[in-house]
Formats: sequence, C-alpha cells, structure tokens
Amino acid sequence: MDFSPQLLGPVIVALITAAGSYTVIIQKMRDELREQTKRALETFQEKTETAEANDRLAFRAEQRAEMQELRQKVQQCENDKADMIVKLAAAQAKTTILEARVGALEHAPSRH
Repeated sequence: MDFSPQLLGPVIVALITAAGSYTVIIQKMRDELREQTKRALETFQEKTETAEANDRLAFRAEQRAEMQELRQKVQQCENDKADMIVKLAAAQAKTTILEARVGALEHAPSRH
C-alpha cells in the first residue's frame, strides 16, 4: 500500500478524532459507573440502616413480650402464695381445734 501525503493529514485527523471520541466514551462510562456505584452504596446503606432499626425494634418488642410474660408469672406466684397463706391459716386453725379437743379429751374424766 502506498499512502499519499494528501491522505496522511485526513487519516491523522480521523485517528485523533476517533481517539478523542473513545476517550470521551470511556470517561462517560466511568462517570456512569461511579454514579451507579454511589447510588448502590447509598441504597445498601439505607437498607442496612433500616434493617438494623427493624432488628432493634423487633428486639425491643421481644423484650417487652418477655417482660410481660415474667410479670404474669410473678403475679401468678403472688396469687399462689396468697392461696397457700389462706390454706396454711386454715390448717393452723384446724390444728388448734384438734389440739384443744385432744387436750379436752385427755383431761376429761374417764367413763370406763
């Protein structure tokens, strides 16, 4: 192939234009990728923050439910304790009556 000097100028201009266009395209792609990456990171951060907030709320709700369950158990124990005190008092009263009867029988004159 034989290049004429007249074609050399336009070929060089075409190569420079192509190289410039290629550089502009590369730069635009980099800018777009940078923006996409930035948006993706922001979205990820927002989702992470939301997930963490939801986890904290769920944990607090679980704690409240457990505390309510414990309060109910404590109340049930208090009710059981009150019932046991009433039963103990009744048993002590019966014991006192029985002791009095036994004492009366022991001191009563024998009928034999």
